[in-house]
Amino acid sequence: MTWLAWRQFRTSALVVALVLVAIALLYVVTGPTLLHLFDAYVKPCHAHGDCNSVISSFLVKDRLRKTVSKLLIFFPLLLGMFWGAPLVAREMETGTFRLSWTQSVTRRRWFATRVGMVVLASMVATGLLSLIITRWSRPFDSIVHFPFGTFDIRNIVPIGYAAFAVMLGVATGALFRRTIPAMGVTLAIFAFIRYFVTDWVRTRLESAIRVTTKFAGTVSNGGQSISRGVGQGLHRGDWVISNTVVNKAGQAVLSNGNIGFQHLADDKTEFLGVGVCPNTFPARHLGGTPASSAATKAFQKCIDSFHLRNILTYQPAGRYWLFQWEEMAIFLALAVMLGFFSYWWIRRRVT
Repeated sequence: MTWLAWRQFRTSALVVALVLVAIALLYVVTGPTLLHLFDAYVKPCHAHGDCNSVISSFLVKDRLRKTVSKLLIFFPLLLGMFWGAPLVAREMETGTFRLSWTQSVTRRRWFATRVGMVVLASMVATGLLSLIITRWSRPFDSIVHFPFGTFDIRNIVPIGYAAFAVMLGVATGALFRRTIPAMGVTLAIFAFIRYFVTDWVRTRLESAIRVTTKFAGTVSNGGQSISRGVGQGLHRGDWVISNTVVNKAGQAVLSNGNIGFQHLADDKTEFLGVGVCPNTFPARHLGGTPASSAATKAFQKCIDSFHLRNILTYQPAGRYWLFQWEEMAIFLALAVMLGFFSYWWIRRRVT
């Protein structure tokens, strides 16, 4: 049975293996060069005081890796559609399941061998692709250093996506008994579940930390701006879920920490959504970068008069791996449940 399962699966497996080899070769050719450039120019740039231009030049070399990285967003879904969905559905369409399941091979053994081989192969292939992209991205990730920004295409969580996608394809194939409808339903359900987990579940896997700080944000009007970094209580790489600015009464006046302003008569300035500054504001000095000390002092005095505060809700960067394990566990659990359902359906409902 194992030999037969491999013969039926080997062409699809070979195609994916060739894709992985091609991506690995790209990494072998470009990865060491990128790492050398990072060590030679980006790391020591702080000593020369010219990091912006050096980093900008280095990030331009990221186009190929970014393009390849996008594949990992869709890779588990493609495996679910083209490996998982036809696995049972094609047997139903062609009627070969009657021959397979009425001979010496039981449905349990057929299901465990065929489905187990495909699921295991999908997890290994996705894990290898994730490993290549994760290692390829190391110098760029160290510059941006926001691990939650690339959460879906790094490390171990894509492995859970692959197992879930394939088992979803198997389940829809067993239900619909047609390959094309099963592929379409797999696409729709997988996209919905991924969106739901990303936008609603992930932020609630662990209780977020909530802190209140003095106002920190950006006051801007077109090209004119003064910024005060949001850094109190936060560390590099922390995932800010919400940043609400409240006034002295505790009423929310902003939801993103940025204030727009407009100039009024007599050098007065109105902070949109907040109020008119009680002091004069030298707006004519605000266009420079950095802003003039007079404009900065006026800005500080105005903000202090409103007693604004930031209420930050965030997940610390130190929880990244905890989130990776938890989200992967969710999708593996869904895959196991779909596996039990598919086997039950094939055993009890398919005749």
